[in-house]
Amino acid sequence: MTNKRPQPEEIITKLRQVEVSLGQGTSRLDASRLMQISSLKKVAKLQKIIERLSRGEIVQNRQLKTVLGTEEYARYLSDCEYQRYLRAMLKDKPYEIVEYERRLKVATFAYSKADYKSQKGHRSAKKMFGASDTQFERLSEYLSENIIGHPELEAWFDRPLAKCLGDSFGVSPDGFPQVVTSKSLKNIGGGYVDQLRSIREVKIDAVKEAIQELTSPAPDVDQKAIKARFDRLRKLSAD
Repeated sequence: MTNKRPQPEEIITKLRQVEVSLGQGTSRLDASRLMQISSLKKVAKLQKIIERLSRGEIVQNRQLKTVLGTEEYARYLSDCEYQRYLRAMLKDKPYEIVEYERRLKVATFAYSKADYKSQKGHRSAKKMFGASDTQFERLSEYLSENIIGHPELEAWFDRPLAKCLGDSFGVSPDGFPQVVTSKSLKNIGGGYVDQLRSIREVKIDAVKEAIQELTSPAPDVDQKAIKARFDRLRKLSAD
């Protein structure tokens, strides 16, 4: 979660609100307190939304927009759009990933046959293991030549693909990475799948971020520059 600091424009908006309060006869101290109370009330509303979402209750988008505000709600919609894109992308695998899965399946099948023969005590097991070793060696070469070094392809796997000099993936299924969409028990997660979130999770994150922004310390700003900018805006609004 990012810790966004208030922008000068937001500070100017607050200054406008304070100016209105001052124009109505409110003291500077009271005006400042009113701003703090307003922020606390918004934080309380946001916390209630988190509680509802955490209990599994439905919070409609229109309700979320009301408590978040225009900017935060737009960011929430952007996050939702990214989640839709991510899910669509995971259904459309690149050719290199499809080919890797095909080769891994062939090598795994060869290994399983050799392992079965070995358990039964067949003399052919050694020769069959030699054939499966060749399949896995070729699979390792395919990874190195076509996928490793391409971040957009590496993100399709459940673990980092970088290997130290002299290291290898071995000659058994256990040593080779799984594609993140694989249903194999060897799939340890990671890659693009780690970025997937439900709409409920996206809503909770958006509300938490809004609370973080409201409760984070005010940034050090150039007060003279802000005042000058505020005066210009006030002059323009008066024209």
